Amino acid sequence: MSVSKYVPYTLLLTAAALFPYCVQRIFLNTPIEAEMGTAQKIFYFHVPLAWICMLFAVVCGVAAGIQLRRRSARAEAVAVAAGEMTVLAGLGVLITGPIWGDATWGTPWTGDARQVSTALLWLVFVAYLLVRAYGPPNSERIAAALAIFGAVDVPIIYYAVKIWKTTHPQTGVVGSLPDSMWSTLWYCLAALLCLSVAFVWIRASQERTAIALDEAWIAAEPPQPKPA
Repeated sequence: MSVSKYVPYTLLLTAAALFPYCVQRIFLNTPIEAEMGTAQKIFYFHVPLAWICMLFAVVCGVAAGIQLRRRSARAEAVAVAAGEMTVLAGLGVLITGPIWGDATWGTPWTGDARQVSTALLWLVFVAYLLVRAYGPPNSERIAAALAIFGAVDVPIIYYAVKIWKTTHPQTGVVGSLPDSMWSTLWYCLAALLCLSVAFVWIRASQERTAIALDEAWIAAEPPQPKPA
């Protein structure tokens, strides 16, 4: 077994060690925010999930573009794995966000630009995975276009609070946190990022194996006789 095959399992073990520590920090060592109260604790899950969702959306878009241009099996596998992680992390964002919003703003959905653009990102990558799974053989261009469009949506999400009037906090809020909250956020990000990278690594490896098996199966098929 090569050294690279140990990487995802090392990341999984790191995440398993970090998660209990993160929970302890969040609920026992980090102070309660003065205005939002205990509802603010969901921040330590919501924000890292949002960052991970956007990160892998960009990875998927770039990998899909490379696969479309170079016909790279490695890029195709990475694109599929990153797209699945985008959908998974995005689902976490769309669940934790309304819970936090309902407790803080009194409504789970305000329809502001960041909420709408994030929901659009999630729907685009759901569509990407559906096209990849159920589209005809020549649908890879459509799937790649969806992934690239989703990647383009990432900076729109990031700058939405600056361009449009939104109820979301400004992007600089993380830097203004007290040291105890700031450090807890980064521990949570590290745990979730280790977990997500490990999943993407393992899933991409599985996808590469599936692609290789498909290619071997096609190559092994006997030629079809020409009709008389």
